[in-house]
Amino acid sequence: MPTNDQARWGSRTRSGWVIGRVAGAPVVLAPSWLLVAAFLTWLFLPPVRDAAPGLGTVATVAAAFGFPVLLAVSVLVHEIGHGLTGRRLGAPPTEYVITLWGGHTQFDRELRSPGVSALVSIAGPITNAALAVAAWSVASATSGVVGLLVWAAAVANGFVAAFNLLPGLPLDGGRVLEALVWKVTGDRGRGTVVAGWGGRLLAVAVAAYVLGLPLLQGRRPTIASALTGLLVSGFLWFGASQAIAGAAATRRAGAIDLLALAQPAVGVPQTAALGDLDGVVPPGVAVVLTALDGRPVAVVDPEAAGSVPADVRRTTSVQAVAIPVAGESVVAERRGLPAVRAMSIAQHAGTFAVLVDPASQPPRVVGLVQVAAVARALAAAGGR
Repeated sequence: MPTNDQARWGSRTRSGWVIGRVAGAPVVLAPSWLLVAAFLTWLFLPPVRDAAPGLGTVATVAAAFGFPVLLAVSVLVHEIGHGLTGRRLGAPPTEYVITLWGGHTQFDRELRSPGVSALVSIAGPITNAALAVAAWSVASATSGVVGLLVWAAAVANGFVAAFNLLPGLPLDGGRVLEALVWKVTGDRGRGTVVAGWGGRLLAVAVAAYVLGLPLLQGRRPTIASALTGLLVSGFLWFGASQAIAGAAATRRAGAIDLLALAQPAVGVPQTAALGDLDGVVPPGVAVVLTALDGRPVAVVDPEAAGSVPADVRRTTSVQAVAIPVAGESVVAERRGLPAVRAMSIAQHAGTFAVLVDPASQPPRVVGLVQVAAVARALAAAGGR
């Protein structure tokens, strides 16, 4: 898969198909969007038939398909509002993704403060509100299918702006609530949990309104309203639950110190002979082979090294009893979430990572960290 910097029009990334770029960041259409596009096209067919009864079947479907396209454009503009604000405040976007649930903007770093987070969050709904006003101002001057689509764009943007301001994650209003609690308590994780529970309450409220209100009024909810309500409710519950779980994971990660979990290690030139280590490296200390530039390239297997007879140790290269180290298995982060993320990447290459001290040049080898040890520490932190 190409990286975001390499992605070109029509290429496929992990998120979906690249359909353009905005200020250097790719715009990506997730395959899941096709599902919501089909559903919204079906939902919009009756209004199109009413507005233009003389249209043929193909033209009617094409016109109805215009609504999900307009909605996708509205979502994209919403996300661009987030991205450009983030760029201005020191967090450039790396991609804009249009998905089944709307969209999201990925940034190259965490938003550094409650104020920045709130400003970036509020920028999206403000953008949609401006689009709603613009579309509403010209809706009266149009008619037929075009008028219907312009009116729908006004309503859709107004709805997206208002709905996103509701105080619950994963909505923008939830991010503002998170930022407020973060500012008051100084604890971002607590803000995330509060806003996450706000999102769960919203999910229940949406389901109750869409399904319960018609029943209280003595009528059945329509298929379209029931499906829409359940989709929105599911989106809110899933996103809120993910946020709460993420906050818990971040809190657990805060207790992690890789140096405390590491086996002591020393760096040895990869040109050394096995006999050079005898009597020099203390028992229990791992041996990491380094290239000429100081980069870790392998770890000596103690069992293999111990099986080499004494009479040939002086002529046996340490590389002959070493396990290669992939680049992603060299970790410079020591504490907290960055360290856990680095270990998560490292586990795709092997069962351990080489911990280095980035303050020295070249980075000095300080330890060998087992992925399993980090997993146990995270589990223990979660049980406290």
